[in-house]
Amino acid sequence: MIGPIAAIHFYSAMLLPIHLPVFPSGDIALQPVSRHYPDHYETPAHWHEGAQLVYAASGVMELRCEAGFWTISPQQALWVPAGMPHRLLARGAVELRTVYLAAQACSPGLPERPVSLAVSPLLRELILHAPAVERDAACSRDAHLLQLLLDEIRLAQAQPPQWRAPRDGRLRKVCQRLLRDPGDDRTLAAWGQWAGASPRTLSRLFLAEFGMSFSKWRQQARIFAAIPRLEQGEAVARVSADLGYLSISAFTAAFRRLTGRPPGAFHKPLG
Repeated sequence: MIGPIAAIHFYSAMLLPIHLPVFPSGDIALQPVSRHYPDHYETPAHWHEGAQLVYAASGVMELRCEAGFWTISPQQALWVPAGMPHRLLARGAVELRTVYLAAQACSPGLPERPVSLAVSPLLRELILHAPAVERDAACSRDAHLLQLLLDEIRLAQAQPPQWRAPRDGRLRKVCQRLLRDPGDDRTLAAWGQWAGASPRTLSRLFLAEFGMSFSKWRQQARIFAAIPRLEQGEAVARVSADLGYLSISAFTAAFRRLTGRPPGAFHKPLG
């Protein structure tokens, strides 16, 4: 018999999502878990038997699955339904806090697919301090905390960007390259020539698969790339310039339109 760590690496090498149990017993309705991840740490593909609300108390985490990928930061948590295979990648050192919910605890109205949620001060405190709750904790303080947490999840506002994986190979090629280098300012025509598609075809693909234009998608990619850099303390001026913005004001306006907050809300000065 091989140990759990060896099993993780074995199945990861085979590219098969592994089941990572999170509930110590069948009597648990809510199980909080805290973990620290160093910069660039990536988990193998895995899934859990419970739904989860994933939150980075500090740092930025990326979650990837077949449906796309999302950013997890101190400003936004990610709801992930039970049984969904996914990977996590740390962008800088990350303090992660996750609350897992058993199927019996998930009341109607909760999301059925991954969704990024704005974290209110109340939701943040519930995520950070919620205790483990047993299923038979009816009418207890813990039961009320569990119900309050569920209510806050239902009321939380969905937050962009939420990235879906493109189906078309040409579009996927362009998107992957831009996500690696969002400051690349090539025109749609240049991207089309590089990917083997006419500008008209590429434009149609962006609208068909994402419901938005190429320029708007690229702007979202740039804001997506800015968040972990701001969280790690990089200067707003440097981040905006690297991402192709001609002025801090233009970057700030685009950032606020997408996230509802200025870059300073995500910025943590070094030192």
